[in-house]
Amino acid sequence: MKVADYIVDFLIKKNVSNVFGIPGEIVLDFLDSLNSRKDEITTHINYHEQASAFAACGYAQASNNLCVAYSTKGPGLTNMITAIADSFYDSIPVLFLTAYSNFNETNIRFETNQEFDTIHMLSKITKYAVRITDKKNVQSEFEHAYNQAMTGRKGPVFIDINVDILKSDINTDSFNLYKNENTNYDSSRSIIDCIKTSVSTAKRPVLLIGDGINLSGTNNYLQNFVNKIKIPVISSRFSQDALNCSQYYFGYIGSHGTRYSNFILSKCDLVIAIGNRLSYKASSKSFAVFIKQTPIIRIEIDKNEFLRNQPNCTNFHADLKTLMPILAREKWEDFIDKKWIDTCNILKYELYSEDIYYPVNTISSILKKSNDNWIITSDVGNNEFWLSRAYTYAAKPNRIIFSKSFGALGCSLPKAIGAYYHSKDRILCFSGDQGIQMNLQELQYISHENLPITIIILNNLSSGMIRNKQKETLNSRFFHTTIESGYSTPNFSAIANAFSIPYFAIENETYAEYDRFSVLSGPCIVEIIIKEDVEILPKLPVENSCQNFIPLLNKITFNYLDSL
Repeated sequence: MKVADYIVDFLIKKNVSNVFGIPGEIVLDFLDSLNSRKDEITTHINYHEQASAFAACGYAQASNNLCVAYSTKGPGLTNMITAIADSFYDSIPVLFLTAYSNFNETNIRFETNQEFDTIHMLSKITKYAVRITDKKNVQSEFEHAYNQAMTGRKGPVFIDINVDILKSDINTDSFNLYKNENTNYDSSRSIIDCIKTSVSTAKRPVLLIGDGINLSGTNNYLQNFVNKIKIPVISSRFSQDALNCSQYYFGYIGSHGTRYSNFILSKCDLVIAIGNRLSYKASSKSFAVFIKQTPIIRIEIDKNEFLRNQPNCTNFHADLKTLMPILAREKWEDFIDKKWIDTCNILKYELYSEDIYYPVNTISSILKKSNDNWIITSDVGNNEFWLSRAYTYAAKPNRIIFSKSFGALGCSLPKAIGAYYHSKDRILCFSGDQGIQMNLQELQYISHENLPITIIILNNLSSGMIRNKQKETLNSRFFHTTIESGYSTPNFSAIANAFSIPYFAIENETYAEYDRFSVLSGPCIVEIIIKEDVEILPKLPVENSCQNFIPLLNKITFNYLDSL
């Protein structure tokens, strides 16, 4: 058996069904082996390695399963680095694979074209990075990389394999064996006992969830647990899709959160944080009262997160894949005071429709009419905040895929491609006018394959987020962010036509176009035109208490809600 054939067989046995990349001479043997098994594993050719890597991220985020992106050596690999970092920051299980031919570490600047120390470059943004120099280690290294990617806090792994090894024949009996690694977690019983003791004495407890719920695939168990314990739930913005339709869900917190969520956070006297990094700064003026006074039970899979020292924390090390089914099965008494639930419902009722303006209402209308199974991908910038607010307002259960912690502009379109190959259903791909221009070449892929992806471009004719920051901090001295200061957008209708993709425009709050583009079987581009001075609202000034957003509520309303 050739080593390249073994690698493909290994991926198939690990349920890898899709591989993204662009061919290069150094990986031709790997591609030939993939092609020989094309009935079992599908290889997709993108038009930029960054898009290949992001597509693999999109697939992995949608499926919670390993996906693979490959590249040729040198610039092919360096083109993937942004997406590799994105997968590291957001704990996305992707195997990034390339090959090398002749690398020797010397003091010479470089000896061979396109060869460099890949491990030194990538070891800090992957869970595991290895260069395979001996074919006896192929089995153990691939097993170890898979284990690293898929267990504990998931994440990317990188393998750089010698091209001569790829080409060589091998007897698998000679492989070095892989040994499983065991992780010791805190007992589920100790976690349950702590929750019960703490909740029974608290008057206003909340459950704060993070994207660990989505990463562990335990959404259904969370729903069952919450329905039993009947506790108010708030979330990070990036995990609002974990429980958005529950009667106990009360929005997402943060400096651009939903107002009622921050009000609830300001009033709680206990936080149970599950799969949430608690990444707020202890020095934050806005959250100072909450941080200093509120006890927290923190349940986290990554022990290193406990180095993020938060006061009043009781820390538990646990894997949600094991813990959440147990929490869902446990018998929970009526610990929660109904008056606290009533308070949360009043806050939500009074503030539910705050901050709904164009284009938020237009996005919300599109979401309300969409199928619940359609995956949504989001880009970075003002567009993601408008989408987040519209999603909560629409009360939809659709999965949303973001670039969360790394904030990689231009990721939405290629991630939509990857997400499609998991769901095999329509994808709603949201992007801004700037982000979409970073991977326009993938419109050729979408058009050629006739993928059912609705690309919604929120075009505010500016680099909106940075323009807003220049307005706040530089007294409106705009530079490279507006049409007048050097930024520009293309004719998206002409671009759509060039790629033979249907195009629709929305320029106001009417939604008539939806019925036209929603019936298409293939891709389409929908451009929502927005004035450049439309800002992201609400927002929280650094000196304000966490519930005191601007635009300010009228004083009577604020005082009433604050006194509940």
